[in-house]
Amino acid sequence: MRTGKVNMTENIRSALEDMILSGSFRSGDQLASNAELAERFGVSTLTADRAVRLLVDKGLVYRKHGVGTFVASQSPKTEKQKYRIAVADKKFPATPMWESSMGIRTRISIQHLYMKQCDVKLIDYPTLCDPKLFAAAIDGMDGLLITSGFIDPLTVEILKKLEIPVVITHLEEELDLPFHQIMFDNSRGIRAAVEKILQQNPPEILIVYENHPNGLLRKEMFEKSVISGGYPEKQIKFYCVETDALTNAIPSYRLGLRLCSEIKEKFLFSTSDVVSFSLLEAFREKGLEAGKDFQLLSYDNLEDYGCLPYKEPCLTTIDAPRPRFAERSADLLLEQIEKGTDETVVVRIPTRLVVRKTAF
Repeated sequence: MRTGKVNMTENIRSALEDMILSGSFRSGDQLASNAELAERFGVSTLTADRAVRLLVDKGLVYRKHGVGTFVASQSPKTEKQKYRIAVADKKFPATPMWESSMGIRTRISIQHLYMKQCDVKLIDYPTLCDPKLFAAAIDGMDGLLITSGFIDPLTVEILKKLEIPVVITHLEEELDLPFHQIMFDNSRGIRAAVEKILQQNPPEILIVYENHPNGLLRKEMFEKSVISGGYPEKQIKFYCVETDALTNAIPSYRLGLRLCSEIKEKFLFSTSDVVSFSLLEAFREKGLEAGKDFQLLSYDNLEDYGCLPYKEPCLTTIDAPRPRFAERSADLLLEQIEKGTDETVVVRIPTRLVVRKTAF
């Protein structure tokens, strides 16, 4: 088997598929549970589940709710209709931080489309902004999956002229646009975290946020939830990280050094795991331990998606389930291609609170 976290889903799928096609498993045999597969292959149950879902998509296995996963009959099946899908997104560097935070979403969407027998073309932002180049790139495509980062006044006007389904993905709030949209429902995860915070009633809450749309949105939702729960507004402090931590982690680290003198016994909410990792480096250098000297809640759950700077997950965080989000984005586009609708479809994927060492 190939090594590397990024390839483990495909490795497990390939191993199971080989056993099914070679006859090691027969029609009707039950596969091991996700937990058993995770232990056997040394991965998370989430990774094992993704691998099994790929087999379900290929028709090699099927699931019975509450019972288990079983090998399907291997009789010849009619090949599914192939669609040609354009994916408008950035190409990200192959680093663990970029892959787990950003690249994983596009990669899984494309992989999911391939498993659905689709042809995929990746379109970059400069091509999207040039009407002639975009017209040539989109010619013959059946649908477009586009990242929210490419949505601006110029591209919206170009997209409105398309006669194919368009799905905007990577959203955290609904846009007033005539396109299908898929987004995270941040309210559920934030609400679960705030309930625990209010029970503890810390002397002060510090909010560290990045100065970009998602960072500002998470900050505002968290602040409103805490205040509506009865926490005194005057006991909340805000610290802005002006630079995107994915491109420059130094400002987050320096902020952590500044906070060391006031963080003890207080509660810190960071709107990004990437920022939190840099803050933790500064705190640890000064002998401060999250979960003991202070509490830290983060957002993203990157540690479940391949980014493990501390060897094992430690951040208490709000999980934005990237694999599920990416697969549902692709499925929504295919649904609109096959069925079509005069309505704008908006899908919300709920977030959840994941409790680890740094808080609660």
